[in-house]
Amino acid sequence: MNIKERMKYSQYESIIIDFVEKGGTIVTYTRDNNLIKILNRLLYKQLGIKKNCLISCYSKKELVSRINAELKAEHRVVLFLDRIFDGAQTTNLLSFVKETYKEKVLIIMLTNEVEKEVLIRFYEMGVNNFITRPYSMNTLIEKIAFTVKPPTKLGEMIEEAKDYLKKDKLEQALNKCEEILKIKPNSAAALMIKGDIYKKMGEVEKAKECYLKAHNDWKLYLEPLKRLVEISKETGDKKSLLNYLKKLDKLSPLNVERKVEIGTVSLELGNREEGEKYLDSAIKLATKQLKEEIGTLALKIADTLMNIDSSLAEKYYRKALDVKKTLDASDIETFNRLGICLRQQKKPKLAIEEYKKALKIDPANERIMYNMSMAYLEAGDVEKAKGILKVLLRKNPDFGEDNEVVLYNMGMIFYKAKEIEKAIEFFKKSLKANPDYELPKKVLNKILNKK
Repeated sequence: MNIKERMKYSQYESIIIDFVEKGGTIVTYTRDNNLIKILNRLLYKQLGIKKNCLISCYSKKELVSRINAELKAEHRVVLFLDRIFDGAQTTNLLSFVKETYKEKVLIIMLTNEVEKEVLIRFYEMGVNNFITRPYSMNTLIEKIAFTVKPPTKLGEMIEEAKDYLKKDKLEQALNKCEEILKIKPNSAAALMIKGDIYKKMGEVEKAKECYLKAHNDWKLYLEPLKRLVEISKETGDKKSLLNYLKKLDKLSPLNVERKVEIGTVSLELGNREEGEKYLDSAIKLATKQLKEEIGTLALKIADTLMNIDSSLAEKYYRKALDVKKTLDASDIETFNRLGICLRQQKKPKLAIEEYKKALKIDPANERIMYNMSMAYLEAGDVEKAKGILKVLLRKNPDFGEDNEVVLYNMGMIFYKAKEIEKAIEFFKKSLKANPDYELPKKVLNKILNKK
């Protein structure tokens, strides 16, 4: 890391330390022990934080109890929420947390690679940030810092305007918005608050102007359109309502209820063909989401069986893939698990075929490349294993930097390929990550004794 990057990450680290010192708590809802391990190392070792600021929860009841306790103590909360927990999607839990706690709980969602439309849908539901696997300590530092970043002067002014609005001090709120807009004329936050003020004053046309300006300046921002939908419903303006609903659907096309609403309004306006098209698309999307639920259930069964009966686990991993007509980035992890399952059955060549399918979807996926190199090693093709690993390390020289097992395995590939110096480098990195790890010690001793 060069000096400029080091300074950047030092700034991020300072933001996290400040967050914790001011009562911030990080809560996890995941079975991903690697994430928890990296967070522990980051907070307590790298940042040197003394107080307990990391809480891991494994049930909804425990999570809600913990959040309530932290908020009662006036602590800010960052929640790392896994998109899939114990084989089930956490969409309902996400909705509950955002509806109950609003912005008192900031959510960082843990996920495998997913399509842009899925990410937009989760942003619409209130997710503040995302982390896609695999992740490093630097990724976590950056994501936490951007999620909890301290307010700028402009941010403080926006909070003041919101506070005035809550207290019905509308003139003060309006004046504060004007101050903000003099500094930043296209501030979406200020325009939204200004629109809300005019709406409260009953000046609907002025409110619409503010929301439209916010939308025109920030095309991917959904909230202005949602406000315009509300006004259209309140005023009974069906044509405008349909227009704004369609714009929302274009930006965030995975909302079933919205498609039903578009279809219904179209029918009310006498457009049967368009109404039927949207209602059919709602059914199609709901069916797809149901298939995803079936696929999620199959994944849960497969994960449960992985260490009991790997051949039966293979069947359910394949079922999870078969229920989908079109495979995408969200299926990468299923291919990954299927490959691991096949390797457990001593079928590395079949695992390689599954990894190849995954790489057709995402040719740059580092985790799949690593596992594929391991499968080639297990199949006895050391040169191909080394070749894939070298491509991976050219892309990301820091891959696996926090994981002693991954570093050891990469060292073994170079060792088997007779690139001894490179192997020694990775064995030493493995021991740096975990000085008590015995496997790299044994190989290093063997190499040094030969010398």
